[in-house]
Amino acid sequence: MRRNLFTVILVFVSVQLFSQEGMPFYNHYLVSDPYLINPSYAGQDPEILSLTATHRNQWSNLPESPNTQTLSVHATVVDRLAFGVYLFNDQNGLSSLRGINASAAYHIPINPRREYRDDEQEDLFSFGLSYNFFQQKLDKDRVIVNDPNDPLLDDPTYNLNYFNLGASFRYFGAFGGVAVNNIPLIDNEAVANGVEPIPTWYNFLVGYQIYVSDKIHIDPSVVMNLGSNSARKFDLNLMTHFSFGDFQQGVDLGVSYRQDIDKNGSQGLSISPVMKLKIGELKLGMSYDIGLSDIAKEAGNGILFSLGYNFGNPFDPDFR
Repeated sequence: MRRNLFTVILVFVSVQLFSQEGMPFYNHYLVSDPYLINPSYAGQDPEILSLTATHRNQWSNLPESPNTQTLSVHATVVDRLAFGVYLFNDQNGLSSLRGINASAAYHIPINPRREYRDDEQEDLFSFGLSYNFFQQKLDKDRVIVNDPNDPLLDDPTYNLNYFNLGASFRYFGAFGGVAVNNIPLIDNEAVANGVEPIPTWYNFLVGYQIYVSDKIHIDPSVVMNLGSNSARKFDLNLMTHFSFGDFQQGVDLGVSYRQDIDKNGSQGLSISPVMKLKIGELKLGMSYDIGLSDIAKEAGNGILFSLGYNFGNPFDPDFR
């Protein structure tokens, strides 16, 4: 009985967190595919078809704690026009969230005559849009309650539709992006039982690539996430790339610090060591979230794994 009660509490805590933070994977951009949070990143490299999968466990000390999976694929298809699709699944105790996203992006070269280093990417301005459909369910059959007609357990399934907008750029080592996620197509429905609607999120990224040598570059960046529900999150990131072999092969080591800001002040939420590895066209990544808030200290830490592969783009005219 206590286990079921605890699980119910966990479900409603997760609903509250989801209503505050949006999609469960919006915070994982350093290791997972950045296309997940900004549709303009779809197909930025015209020579590859990118396939990436991620798995994340959160709150290691809690039973039936949240776990999230994503699978994304995207490529340039015609000229500078790219398309992408990703699937996602989030399981949190008795609550589940599943959905699909379809995206389109267009990429405009900024400096077509510039001479690039072997390990530099082309200067671009990109913009994109995407459509989200997802379904949230509550497995009320597993909940033990005194009153089976409790209105909190009514309508356990929600189908929701949103779209996202994004733009990004790379220019002489500087990079940045703006994304607006979870824009409702119709009246914004509540996450569950009229508790709270999913907020629209405004994501801002700016950073710079500093070359220390031919084999090492440092990428500091700042990310600000602003929610329509007045939530504010601020990330400081520092990644260092050590290259070996051909273009973009190597290992990336770094750290990310996340802080929550509200009218009462600020609080550190997490600090996350990050590691990525690229060998040939194989991509591996891992991050470990060390919680700094009181809730996270009790609930435990989280870990994220990513696995991907860059295939030759069959839509590229030079593909062999």
